[in-house]
Amino acid sequence: MRAQVFCRNGAWLLWQVVRLPAFTFLLILEPIVRLVLGALALLGVLTALVLKLTAAPHFPFLAMLAASIGCGLVLAGYRALLRVLGH
Repeated sequence: MRAQVFCRNGAWLLWQVVRLPAFTFLLILEPIVRLVLGALALLGVLTALVLKLTAAPHFPFLAMLAASIGCGLVLAGYRALLRVLGH
């Protein structure tokens, strides 16, 4: 019984030792990541729309939109990771 409690407390302590520095580092980088990924998503969508409306030949419209949506999803994942590490 004591071995289980010792292992559980050791695992919790190890989680805290990993979680707190990772959370702090990601929290410090969060404004930069949000700015870069948000700007890439917005500029990607705007560029895709402008080039689609100007009928640019051989322009990968769907690939550009997919990359922009991907930036938004990466940002959502980053925020979710911060929520997990913050608790």
